[in-house]
Amino acid sequence: MSKQKFIIKTIIVLVLITASIAVIFSFQIFSASQKIFSQNEEIHFVKQFGDLILHPTKSIKGEEADRINILLLGMGGENHNGGELTDTVMIASIKPSENEAALLSIPRDLYVNIPETNFNTKINAIKLFGDKSKDKNGMELLSSVVENVSGLEIHYFVQLDFQGFIKVIDDLNGIDVYLENDISDPNYPNFNNGYDPFYIEKGFHHLDGSTALKVARSRHSKMGDFDRIVRQQTIIKATKQKIFEKYESYDVILFNKMLSSLSDNLRTNLRLKELPRFYQITKEIKSHKITADVIDTQKYLNRTYVGMGYTLQAKDDSYEKIKQLSADMFNLEISEERKELIETESANIEIQNGTDSLDLANKVAFDLEEFGYRIINSTNISEPDFSGVMIYDNSKNEKPNTLDFLKEKFNAIIEESISDNFEKADFVIVLGKGF
Repeated sequence: MSKQKFIIKTIIVLVLITASIAVIFSFQIFSASQKIFSQNEEIHFVKQFGDLILHPTKSIKGEEADRINILLLGMGGENHNGGELTDTVMIASIKPSENEAALLSIPRDLYVNIPETNFNTKINAIKLFGDKSKDKNGMELLSSVVENVSGLEIHYFVQLDFQGFIKVIDDLNGIDVYLENDISDPNYPNFNNGYDPFYIEKGFHHLDGSTALKVARSRHSKMGDFDRIVRQQTIIKATKQKIFEKYESYDVILFNKMLSSLSDNLRTNLRLKELPRFYQITKEIKSHKITADVIDTQKYLNRTYVGMGYTLQAKDDSYEKIKQLSADMFNLEISEERKELIETESANIEIQNGTDSLDLANKVAFDLEEFGYRIINSTNISEPDFSGVMIYDNSKNEKPNTLDFLKEKFNAIIEESISDNFEKADFVIVLGKGF
């Protein structure tokens, strides 16, 4: 055999091997994706898969109006008491033009009307009611109720069960969060109709999936469900940060791994071809550009009892105050009282950027200056060995209002300053991997 023929045959063999691997890999993606994306019944899944490869979309629903609204749902899932009830109901709203996002949590005890009926129930039972009806329209029914309460058009939904939640956190090798209060829950339920007592102190913690789920679900704290909602929002921010730390770019190998891991636990009406654009949009949203609020009992809800059950009902049946809150999610401001306390402290701030986005320190400085902070330096540094944000407190806790605000805004880890280099700044904000 001539050398030229040998080279040609070798090339043909390599091409065939590569093609075989591609076919097998594509089939793996196809199989894993089919369960997750089959919710979009108006478009056949095979066509969705083809569009992902050949025609990924350049824009997604809501992007033209600069407001993408996603209904986030957490559920128990199989082998869990009340597993068909929606344990978490939250709206994630994205403003692409400003690279901003806002989270609005709806308490699961909110008492609402079931559309086209004379019956009322808690919002966490709406999906189950629809799924058990002849129309099997649970998600459609719940989306309709959320739209009525919030005044926002819901473009997409993402539903994750408890096992999927655990898998996501564990796949990320855990997340780092700060807990404002101790949790002491002797009656935390396990998956066998029994109890798994749960205790954790306030402060910073690195949580694995199982522990993060307990933190997200436990209602045993001073403010009960409202504390739980704040912790859920904190966990979402930390998880988003960790995802983009670990997976800096959208790639098919990662895509396949994630889908395979979550194929039995995640459902969405996002189309496959929309995922690259969705990833691209969300990747640009930094932690300090995510605001969060809850429909609470101070302004929006009354505590009531229906029969033997505890419920929350809107102060006005029209939900006008809640709709105004939803409309203003991106314009939430700190209270005048808190602003005055922060201004009185007159803190000096330095920003150190350890990410590969060289202009990020200046962007963060500009955002903080809009709140009236004095930025005395913003600079780039080599990549630190931690993810997220670290704030060094050089004030020795003498400016607690400023520290609390910064910690909340950046979902940051707090350390006492140990370097003389920081002597001119009260606080040094260091931006690490994944920010």
